Amino acid sequence: MKEIVVAVALSMALCIALCVPAFADEIKIEGGGTAINTVFLPIKKRYEKLHGDYLTIVQSSAVKGLIALNEGKVDIATGAHPLEDIVAGAAKDGVVIDPSTFVSTQIGDNELVVIANRDSEVRQLSKEQLKGVFTGKIGNWKEVGGRNLPVVVVWGKETEGQNVQFTRIALDGEPVTATRHPAATYRDIAETVARVPGSVGVVSHEMTTAATRSIDTIAIASPIYAFTKGAPSAKVQTVIDFYKTEYGFLK
Repeated sequence: MKEIVVAVALSMALCIALCVPAFADEIKIEGGGTAINTVFLPIKKRYEKLHGDYLTIVQSSAVKGLIALNEGKVDIATGAHPLEDIVAGAAKDGVVIDPSTFVSTQIGDNELVVIANRDSEVRQLSKEQLKGVFTGKIGNWKEVGGRNLPVVVVWGKETEGQNVQFTRIALDGEPVTATRHPAATYRDIAETVARVPGSVGVVSHEMTTAATRSIDTIAIASPIYAFTKGAPSAKVQTVIDFYKTEYGFLK
């Protein structure tokens, strides 16, 4: 009888051991809103379901993400502009980072879209007109075929990546108008443009809504990068490959 009890106990212990899943890994990701909202948040649930690992995602800024990576607090820093720009941004905050210790992997492209409040009645802008609107040289929509409405440029505080790319591509490096209307995130920009007559802004393609009008203008694409300290680990590479194979084809 004693032997039977021992056998049953061993059998139960073995069953419990086999049924308990292995500990899941946590992959920590931090960076700017463009990359987080375009790449990592969309894949989070499906990746975790298929791979069993957890994606802990923090949206801050590309600079804060790189600083966190440099300090070993995250596995992936992400942003929508090149490493040298982010390192320069960190230097402005008093943090010196050696770029040679990082590896940049481009994981996608973010399409930027110029949106305007529907009251302006403008559907198309040439590059020169677009540049004039955002630099303040064009102050009324009637100057580009729209209604007699003052132009209100809505500019994001937390969209550094897109701001750098848009300024570089669309404004030829000239600064955006000093009389801009401040907003925070992409969503805040879109909601402000939908609400304020005469307003115009730049958002990620995913943030466009029927409440605003997308302006037909020049193509503006922002590359999205994953930054790692040294070459990506096997787990990090799995995340990057998952996005490229499962979602990247949609771009």
